[in-house]
This record gives sequence, C-alpha cells and structure tokens, in this order.
Amino acid sequence: MPKFISERDVAFFKGIAREIVDVVVENTIVLFKVNLNETKINIYGEAMNKTWYPGVQLYALINKEPETATYEGFGPDANQNIEFRLDRFMCEEKGVYPEIGDVIFFDQSYYEIDNTNEIQFVGGLPDNNFSIVCSTFMVNKSSLNIEERIN
Repeated sequence: MPKFISERDVAFFKGIAREIVDVVVENTIVLFKVNLNETKINIYGEAMNKTWYPGVQLYALINKEPETATYEGFGPDANQNIEFRLDRFMCEEKGVYPEIGDVIFFDQSYYEIDNTNEIQFVGGLPDNNFSIVCSTFMVNKSSLNIEERIN
C-alpha cells in the first residue's frame, strides 16, 4: 500500500467500510450520552444518578470476550468486556461522539465505555481515521436511569 493516499482513495475506503458494516454485518447498538446539564453531581464531582439523552442507533463491528460470573454472597454477577468499533463518519452525521462514561445497549445488556481510541493510521496520515474503538464493560441495568431509545 502506498504511503500517501488521495481524497478519492479515502472516499472509496469510506464507502466500502460503510457498506460492509451497515449492510453485511448489521450489528445494531444504541448509544446513550450522559446529559451533563441534568445530572446532579456532589462536591467530589461524582454523580450517583445520571440522566441520559435519548439513545441513538448505530451500526458497529463487535469483538466480544467470553462472559464470566463472580460469586460474592448474593448470587452470581455476570461480567463481560466488549470492544465496539464505530464508523467515525456515521457518528459525525448523527451528531454523536462516544466518550468515557457513555453507555451502549447491545444484546439486551448495557455496557459503559471506559476507553475510546480513534488513532489508526491509514496511508501514513493521522487524519485518515475511519473508526472509533470503544472499550466497554457490562453494567447492571438497575444502576442506570436509561430512557427509552429512539431509532
């Protein structure tokens, strides 16, 4: 692959990537952003009950780790880490950007984002990042105050 690529090449890669993720793979997720204006924080900057904007439906490539269970007195707790790869251009079109603390709904479970990465060099240019990689962990639905999602 050449070190430098043209705008036409970037547009081609963007079109192929979107077609594969949206039409072939079709993994649908819902991204919930924290509503910072409505969330009340304490003197330490912590929020016990977060409020959320309505969910935004996106397509993603998903890398799941096996689900594990821990037993600590009151029965089993399920744990799972998942890596979601989102199309950066689709996020821009829908007006959302995943950030640490946001929540993703997938496969009847909720996952909190604990790290994001947008640095994947394509053609030697840092401006040609096509995806946003979100590392997440499973959270209990009871600890969230999630509103109904919007498609």
